[in-house]
Amino acid sequence: MIFRGDYECTMDDKGRIKMPAALRKLFAAESETRFVLVKDLQDCLAIYPMKNWLEVEARLDKLNPFNTSHQRFIDLATDGWTEVEIDSADRFLVNTSLRKVIGNGKDILLKGKQKKIQIWDEKKYSKTNETNRNEAEQLSADVAKYLDELDGGGK
Repeated sequence: MIFRGDYECTMDDKGRIKMPAALRKLFAAESETRFVLVKDLQDCLAIYPMKNWLEVEARLDKLNPFNTSHQRFIDLATDGWTEVEIDSADRFLVNTSLRKVIGNGKDILLKGKQKKIQIWDEKKYSKTNETNRNEAEQLSADVAKYLDELDGGGK
């Protein structure tokens, strides 16, 4: 399942967010109502449909259990891991500990980002996005170099 687009939402006082119709349709198409909510490596949360989360777990399982760096990374990648379900009103609950990551603001942005949906505080996202735009030239060069290397040096 691939997610695209940005969706402005609100989080109520209990930490519930209504899943936008466009995203809800993707979950319905896959007969999914459950997903994993986890802290992302950026300053936000991430929603992974169960199928996509199982792919993440399979990759994490390949890490060495005796390597401290690998185990520390697993701790980061699974920090706050919570299984969540969309309720009958098309909402999902962000628990108290995960709410601390995005703050208790009401203005939330759900950002489709390939196999996950990021949950951002709108102000944090605007600031992060501005930084990214300011560094666009360097980011583009880094990505182009990486992709060239994947393609065998551009041959």
